[in-house]
Amino acid sequence: MKNVAAVSAVVLMLCVSGAIAVTPMQAAKAGADYLLDQQIKNTGDITQDGGWTWDNGTTAASNIAGPTAIGLVRYYNVAGGANYIAAAQAASDFISNTTYPNGEVRYSTSDPYFNWQLTLATGDNTYANRTKVEFFDTLAAGTYSSGDYDTAGWIGAVQSARTGTWQNLRPWEFSSIAVTADYYGNAGQADLFEQGILDGLNTQDDRTPDTVYSDLLGIAGGLRGLALRGTTTFAAIDSENHSGIDGISTLTDLADYMVSQQNLDGSWNRHSNVVDPEDSDKRTQTTAYAILALEAADEALGTNVYADEILLGRNWLITMQDAVSGGFYSSPGEAGYINNEVTGEVVAALVPEPASLVLLAMGGLALIRRR
Repeated sequence: MKNVAAVSAVVLMLCVSGAIAVTPMQAAKAGADYLLDQQIKNTGDITQDGGWTWDNGTTAASNIAGPTAIGLVRYYNVAGGANYIAAAQAASDFISNTTYPNGEVRYSTSDPYFNWQLTLATGDNTYANRTKVEFFDTLAAGTYSSGDYDTAGWIGAVQSARTGTWQNLRPWEFSSIAVTADYYGNAGQADLFEQGILDGLNTQDDRTPDTVYSDLLGIAGGLRGLALRGTTTFAAIDSENHSGIDGISTLTDLADYMVSQQNLDGSWNRHSNVVDPEDSDKRTQTTAYAILALEAADEALGTNVYADEILLGRNWLITMQDAVSGGFYSSPGEAGYINNEVTGEVVAALVPEPASLVLLAMGGLALIRRR
């Protein structure tokens, strides 16, 4: 494994009483509290209450509720707290009140996974059933949204929206939806979503970082999506514009590629071809997704080989936290700018989710693995 010496140094520091005041779980709590403060509530407007703005705006962004609130769900799974799960439930209500002109619920690609996880956390099937009726069943009927999409048509629409500058984000868009379709017993839909992940990996481009957005975020999303579904081998990636992943056909090799891109301080950059990264190159969101992806890869492979990289990444994320508000900066080069979606994703990445029932060091809390 990479960076073992650096990780060992971090572990030693954490073990020395008083050397470091903040653990990943403490940072996750502060981040979760920040999200509670930032959530829109008590306005009486069902199209706003329960949502979040991107940063300090006034209007809830419809496509960030799921990835933001999943951090609250993961924190609740470990630490409990009625306020955290209530906020997540309000976010699910907000999603269901966000509609297309024809009245159908407008799901972002991460919302189905969030609703499933919320049902697992609460034992209340309301949230999973919403996704089944409002999304998967409507796609299966070929009547979803004002475009009357079936599953393949909706995937194509997402891919078209992520083109040009944003094409590297295609596998990231589908990173949690294939396994969610499996949960609902929609194997055919799950296969289509997985193919969407692979298609996105085939179109990765690392040649023009100034004009094409983060390849590493896209690859982390693809790795996570394949791992969550337990796909350990696949057709070789045919990405002529990305030599780093071209020809890879196993989950292990894809995970190892992500590890090879980690900086010595634990962070991941926005782009893979940065030789000497500056603060503006290092990205909090990319690091969070790389951690989630490696965690999922270890589970899918039945290993623990990426634990050091995950720990190093978590400790770097702590350094991105604003000491006053608890939110997380998008990069060390953007101190002062806090994005709510990124904060939710960081909270999710900071919370450990082992593959079996374990006792956590912090408070001896028991945790059952929830995808």
